[in-house]
Amino acid sequence: MHFTHSDPVALYLTGNMEILLLMAVAFVMYTLAAYFLARRAQPEQMPALRRWMWIGAIVAGLIFLLTPGMASRDLFVYADYGNLVGAHGANPYFTTPSQVAHDDLLTRIDGWNTAPSAYGPVWVYLAGALSLIFGNHLLAYFYIYRFLGLACHLLNALLIGLILSKTGRSERTVTVGMFLYALNPLMLFEGPLGAHNDVFMSTLLLYGFFLCLRADQRGFTQFKNYWPALIVLTLSVLVKFTAIPAILFFLLVLAAKTLGTPETPVREMPWLAAIKNVVIAGVVFVGITVLAYLPFWIGHGVGEILHSFGTPPSSSGAQNSLMRVAMNWLQVHPTITSNTPVGFMAHALANRGFWSKVDIIAMGLAILAGAWYVWRSPTMRTLVLGSLTTMTIILLVTPWFYSWYVVWLVALAPLTLAFVQGRLTKALLAFCLVFSASALLTYMNLVFFRFGGYQLGIRYFLMILPPIIAAILVYFYARPKNSQPEKAVIADPTESMTSENAEIATK
Repeated sequence: MHFTHSDPVALYLTGNMEILLLMAVAFVMYTLAAYFLARRAQPEQMPALRRWMWIGAIVAGLIFLLTPGMASRDLFVYADYGNLVGAHGANPYFTTPSQVAHDDLLTRIDGWNTAPSAYGPVWVYLAGALSLIFGNHLLAYFYIYRFLGLACHLLNALLIGLILSKTGRSERTVTVGMFLYALNPLMLFEGPLGAHNDVFMSTLLLYGFFLCLRADQRGFTQFKNYWPALIVLTLSVLVKFTAIPAILFFLLVLAAKTLGTPETPVREMPWLAAIKNVVIAGVVFVGITVLAYLPFWIGHGVGEILHSFGTPPSSSGAQNSLMRVAMNWLQVHPTITSNTPVGFMAHALANRGFWSKVDIIAMGLAILAGAWYVWRSPTMRTLVLGSLTTMTIILLVTPWFYSWYVVWLVALAPLTLAFVQGRLTKALLAFCLVFSASALLTYMNLVFFRFGGYQLGIRYFLMILPPIIAAILVYFYARPKNSQPEKAVIADPTESMTSENAEIATK
């Protein structure tokens, strides 16, 4: 298309536009198919449509798995850290691949070989185990991590279907929920092709929520019922720390259910029992976390351990965010000082310390608001929506963002169909699905438009504004939906909650 005088650059930019246009076409087809499933398909067609959905997901996944091109080299980053642990017996949190394995081929092609691992110990152990099996063979890692991504992708779709079925949803709703994840173009692009560990983390989150639903039906406040869910959710946090909202809301719901809110009067609430349950669950979470990290912490002081959490680039840098836009703008305008209002704002937005405070405040407000909702309604709906909303807010304010982070949201978004959908829930679902399309713009290269250094700003706002606008429109124009359950397959979870709370209050 000759946007520049350099043929290789023109070829790259042409390919960049082609893949984005093809993904746009895929999202149009995805949207039309979702509308057909939700509005036009007949109930008796659902089993056949679900079979075709599975065939489509498997075929598309295999095509992506076998595609020779790569949109990201993260799978080699995983393999390099695994090689550091498995082949060299080094500590990935206090050393880097370039320090220990600088001659290894994996290290040479790893774009983060000068940084310690930013991933949790569960992922490090898995990568280390794969290293013991496959050694330093690049092609083996190329396919095994992609196969893992495809397997987790299909398992996620299955878990979504099981959760929707377990809450008594209709065949149509179950099919739509599974489809929204299984054939989402971004999920296929970042799972079987990108092989990102966010898909694996989402698998643990979904399985954890499935176990939470099972515990809720058996008596959520009893340790023998909730400990499997707690362990699986803890493992998801030990893949990536961004899953921590699920643990926080798990503890909030556990406390509120034990107290019997909102039916039990405050003076009659079993506060000691609630504190006991939360402490036990907290000790289990902390204990598993410490045991997982302990082999890497032995021989290091507390100061070194705390410092290790801030050494990865994601803890200090910026990518595809407003902070990165501000940094780029200041590079284009080096004479701008902080003495002017515009300069002051730009320097503030380009400061990582500022965004760290914003992250803490935003997450704190989300947890406080969620705690209030949990107090009013300590149900599985609040657990799922609170976790999803908080993770969405984290992505909105994070200074370090990549498109595959949206996998967390799209994996959890179909679970909102398991419960009564208010305007806020519908807006959240719309935000997640539109964000899955607009997040692909992080791959867009705007060099050929020659906007003089404003490319990052244009790309950022093209990415972030559509999901926000979609959520606002849905919130204000969504029709109220009848709150009656679609299909009385199981007892209403709120009924079991009420009887459980009444029993606690009586004791």
